[in-house]
Parts: sequence; C-alpha cells; structure tokens
Amino acid sequence: MIRSDSLSTWTKPTLTLFCGLPGSGKSTLAARLETEGRGVRLSADQWQAALGVGHADTDFHERLQGVLYRHALALLRRGVDVILEDGLWMREERTEKFADARSCSARIELHVFDVDHETLWERLRLRNEQAEPASYPMTQDELRWACTVFQPPSAQELSEVDSYTVHNGGLP
Repeated sequence: MIRSDSLSTWTKPTLTLFCGLPGSGKSTLAARLETEGRGVRLSADQWQAALGVGHADTDFHERLQGVLYRHALALLRRGVDVILEDGLWMREERTEKFADARSCSARIELHVFDVDHETLWERLRLRNEQAEPASYPMTQDELRWACTVFQPPSAQELSEVDSYTVHNGGLP
C-alpha cells in the first residue's frame, strides 16, 4: 500500500485487466488509460516490437509475457497501478491474475470486450493493412480459432473483481 497524501490516507494499487479477442479494442483502451495516468502499461506486443523481435517468435513472446507479469506484480507490491495488456481468453488465466492481485493487496478493474466476429475481422483486416510493428498480423482462420477457445467471464468471475466494464464494440 502507498501513502496518497500527508493525511496518512493509504490507497491500494489497481491492476487493470482486459478480457477480449484480438481487434476488440484492448490496446486502444490500454493506451488511453495510460495517457490518462491510470497506471504503468505493460504490453508484451509493444515490448517485443520495440526489441525488434518478430511475431513469428512465439516462444520469445511467451517468455516476455512471463517477465512482464512478474514485473507487474513487483510494481503492485510497491503500490504502483498497473495496466496489464493481455487478452486473458481463458478462465484459468483470469483466476491466476485475480489471486495474484489480491496477494499484492491490489484492487482489480476488469474490462470485458464483447464484440461480434464481423467487427473483429474488419478491424483486424485494417490493422493488417497498416502493418504496425506491435500488431500481430492475424488471419481470418486464426480469428475463427480464437473464437472457439475464448471463454467469456462468468458472473462468478465478475463478482470477484472490484469493478468491471463491458465494452460492446464502441472502441475502434
């Protein structure tokens, strides 16, 4: 916990998490929250691009995600708000993140993205055309696969966080 002012008021750090498929708006929102001063943004895609490692190196990406996640927990333990930019497609990933945040005495803010397949594909198609270094060039077949493995959060999961927002495609 960190001291927020001279009146000895203590506040908990916040872990901001995202749950959604590629193209749903996670990166756009994470960048906006960072700009608003809502925390330190950690994005494996951004870091990988900055280090000049291509998207095809998925082993590197997974190792980098682990390193950034451990860094996120260290920041939370020191009272720093963290915006962890990851899709958290699977229930067990979210369960782990929730438990670890609580072990750091952190609040949890969850953003859930519920965007239809056609909108996702159109955004990904445009993103692929722009070919920005931090954007994985996803195919329509990969998006279909992602849709089959994605597990939306349950009502129970939503009850375990301090706040959540459901986004239905309003973010570009």
